[in-house]
Amino acid sequence: MNFLYRIQRFMSGRYGIDTLFYVIAAFSAVLAFLNIFVRSAVLQILVYALIIFAFVRVMSRNYAARQAENRWFMKTFNNIKQKRDTIRQRKADITHIYKKCPNCRATLRLPHRPGKHTTVCPKCNTSFKVNVRK
Repeated sequence: MNFLYRIQRFMSGRYGIDTLFYVIAAFSAVLAFLNIFVRSAVLQILVYALIIFAFVRVMSRNYAARQAENRWFMKTFNNIKQKRDTIRQRKADITHIYKKCPNCRATLRLPHRPGKHTTVCPKCNTSFKVNVRK
């Protein structure tokens, strides 16, 4: 029998590799690289634990649990990416400023005109003062 065929048969019914596996493997590689300079036994044990955890996930037959873990990770990771992109977009927008309504916490996009202004929140109709600096 072919070696690849044997591996395919062995992996049949197992969860396999997903995005969370790659992240755990990369994180353990970074920690292993840092441990070259730090030389900590605790850090080395952590690297081994992460590698074992990653491979236990790959060999698992519990699809539902592994998919739930990966779904949670992807949701969290995408939220972080979305917040980062929003911050970058707001920094690049030089014609507007972004302020939060003190009443309903809605984010308002206001024109960038230096000075003191009074604005009204379109969601809750609360009037509040905004100080725009250069």
